[in-house]
Amino acid sequence: IIFNENVTVTATGVGSCTTPICKDTEALLEAQFWAIGGTGNDPFLVEDKEGNIVLHGDTTLLDNKHFFNKTSVCLPKDNACYTFLIGGDLQSDIFKPWGEYFPAQPSYSLFFDGKLMHRSDSWLFDSVRFGDSCKPLCNEEDESLVEFFLYDDSQRFSLENDEDVDNIPEVKYEYEWDLSIVNRSSSVSVSSGAVPQGPGFSPLVHKIMCIPKGGCSSFYISVPNPNGEYLALTPVYSLAMDNINYRKVSLYSNHNQSQTTNMGSCTVSGLCDVQTQDLFHLELRTPEKNENPYGSSSLAQSIKNWNMHWIFWNHGGDIYYEHNYNDLNYDLNSSFGVIECVPKGGCDSTFEIRADWSVESYAVKKNGVQLDDTKVTDVNLETTPFGQNCSPSIPPTTSSLSGGAIAGIAIACIVAGAAAVFGLYKRQKGGKEKENDDEVKDMAESQK
Repeated sequence: IIFNENVTVTATGVGSCTTPICKDTEALLEAQFWAIGGTGNDPFLVEDKEGNIVLHGDTTLLDNKHFFNKTSVCLPKDNACYTFLIGGDLQSDIFKPWGEYFPAQPSYSLFFDGKLMHRSDSWLFDSVRFGDSCKPLCNEEDESLVEFFLYDDSQRFSLENDEDVDNIPEVKYEYEWDLSIVNRSSSVSVSSGAVPQGPGFSPLVHKIMCIPKGGCSSFYISVPNPNGEYLALTPVYSLAMDNINYRKVSLYSNHNQSQTTNMGSCTVSGLCDVQTQDLFHLELRTPEKNENPYGSSSLAQSIKNWNMHWIFWNHGGDIYYEHNYNDLNYDLNSSFGVIECVPKGGCDSTFEIRADWSVESYAVKKNGVQLDDTKVTDVNLETTPFGQNCSPSIPPTTSSLSGGAIAGIAIACIVAGAAAVFGLYKRQKGGKEKENDDEVKDMAESQK
């Protein structure tokens, strides 16, 4: 059951759970959650404009039940601005391909002073600002907004190779991060810090950072290694700039998988070694509706990651593919970006994408120039050579796969066959803070 305007919720509370009666200077905030099955307790919280937590809780799902949960609180309504945050490690698309007992994430609606502020049927992370005195978080004329979410519910964990799991003590640890402006092989840190985790800390982390607009930015996150030992943790995090998503992935800390993500307006001379590297830039847009011909599209509110197939590869073995940047769900009607320095590959480098129902539009750029030498080599399979004087070159496993077969490939198959192929649609269907303001602004100006 999708939690939307066609489903009227009637609830009667008795005892301590009754809806509070607010004063004239207050307004009622009500968060409603509706789910079909599931086992998770995803955290949510509400902050005021000073960052104080005024409400917190979780979605409290019950196993394999239709469940409704409502939380209410009275808050001052004049000269107020609040932020609702929610996050977890699973994003459901409502359509349950494994049957009735497949865990489904709750839908939610948020009401303030009797008005609907936001509603969502598919989310991994969400932030909603509301109130009569909310102002832009960044200077919209000359700053870009970077939004970072992280969720880590590993309050108990084992050190790698530790066999006595039942007697592992709970310890505190942290993820370090740094956001920098990058230009001509140098960088200036704009904001950095650490995300503390472990006993006593919320598993949900949210940060907003403002960075000069028009420059090339780099975000680095490291995995925890207290006492020199990496922990067996699997948090998820997302990273976006100006409503373009650049990462939405699981961070496998026991593999020492620290990550660097490039964002913004990057140039080959500003980010790469121009003698040995080219700049690869992918811009992708998802459709407004999920029209998956292989599933129950009427209920799907996002796109499963295994339905999105693209790859940048060369014969030297350097590979970037969609799973590196989003191994969870793709939101509908959203933009995604990938910026990487890749080896100059002569005729070896190729970009391929299955441009089917999962892609509204896309563009591939090399050193800032959009490539148009795209050929349809199979049903909905489009190939764009990235090298020079290249004839179409297709990985051996590509031509033998039909469109329907590829649509059903699990992500594990994609990882196992590094040259396995991916599909596509028509190209155009229609803690601690540190600031270096002056140096950052000068660097950003030099990139414009």
